[in-house]
Amino acid sequence: MKRKYVIILHITFWVLLLANNLWGSIGRGILSGHQSRPIDLQLFCRYSIIEIGFLLLPVTCFYSACLLVAPQLIEKKKYVNAALLAVMLFFFIVAFRYVMEYYFFVPVLNFDNYRGHPYSPGRYLTNVFFVYFPSYFVYGLMYFFVEDWYRARQRQQEFEKEKATAELTFLRSQLNPHFLFNSINDIYSLTYQQSEQAPAALLKLSEILRYMLREGGQNTVSLQSEVSYLENVIALQRISTKGAACINFNIEGYIGGQQIATLLLIAFVENAFKHGVLNDAVSPVDISLHATNEEIQFSVRNKKNDHQKDKTSGIGLNNVRRRLELMYPVKHILTIDDAPEFYTVNLTLQLT
Repeated sequence: MKRKYVIILHITFWVLLLANNLWGSIGRGILSGHQSRPIDLQLFCRYSIIEIGFLLLPVTCFYSACLLVAPQLIEKKKYVNAALLAVMLFFFIVAFRYVMEYYFFVPVLNFDNYRGHPYSPGRYLTNVFFVYFPSYFVYGLMYFFVEDWYRARQRQQEFEKEKATAELTFLRSQLNPHFLFNSINDIYSLTYQQSEQAPAALLKLSEILRYMLREGGQNTVSLQSEVSYLENVIALQRISTKGAACINFNIEGYIGGQQIATLLLIAFVENAFKHGVLNDAVSPVDISLHATNEEIQFSVRNKKNDHQKDKTSGIGLNNVRRRLELMYPVKHILTIDDAPEFYTVNLTLQLT
């Protein structure tokens, strides 16, 4: 909560408490002579001054406990200092009330709180000890404890948010070069072979890089943009294999303005291209996407390449798992079926 709202809340509480006490005092007619005449401005001002004076006691007790005693007791663990401050506060309130009532209320406002009874120190000691300290002093300590816990919780949430943001940025920075290096190697091979498809491949790569530069810095993009990006990647893969790649990309449902984490799905596709058999028409790489406004289901299935020397999946899948944990902690289901012949990934994302 912003500080100005906290201040407004505090002021509102004390004003309401003052109004309640003032209403009760006027109703009981505690000022001598009030019973013989109706309330007027002069009487109202006298009542107000009395209740403001009495209100200073709980205000002093509450904020002294909150701002002076509690930090020594809870934050700094200086129990002796806290005890000394509490004792000093206790005697200060006793003295303040005695001076206020005996030297101001009686001679100036003609208000005798004890109706002619002697103003003994013991009366003030017991009153402050059994009324103000068990209530407003304890409330001040409790308020500081709750506020300190709330501030610590806010700091922890901000730290986790900054940590997550930094980690997501780092994960994306790992993912983009990983795909980029693979694509450059493919285009280099086409160029080296003087393939006519090299210019088209370079154009597709420029579109992919444009997407990365424009959208890659954002946490989320539209699903339609992400699908277009995947289509460019698949097209680039087909060009690099001279049309030999057997890839099916099936899209069902509504593809539009749904938001999805940027560059999230590419890791699964890239993994299939890297470790799968691409030129088997009987067992092509099957990529499917089914989308609604609330959910998307994405799957990639590829036949394993037994001759693949690099048996590791690289950093892509590890990164995407971590990004899912950060951005969709309870809204995703990721299953990976690593069968002897086929490798299948199924991802379900709740978008709302």
